[in-house]
Amino acid sequence: MTSGTPMSGRDTAAAFKGLIIGLIALAVVVLVTVKLTNDKFDAHEGAHAATESH
Repeated sequence: MTSGTPMSGRDTAAAFKGLIIGLIALAVVVLVTVKLTNDKFDAHEGAHAATESH
């Protein structure tokens, strides 16, 4: 009865490896995007503070 369960197929290990590698790749893309965006707007914030004359 348990031979047809989804967690016991021939491709289960490959499926989990793909899932883990996909999650890592997605996390890298998101973190790089956030870092590049933060770096870009850090420069804007410094320029904005320098031009104010309050």
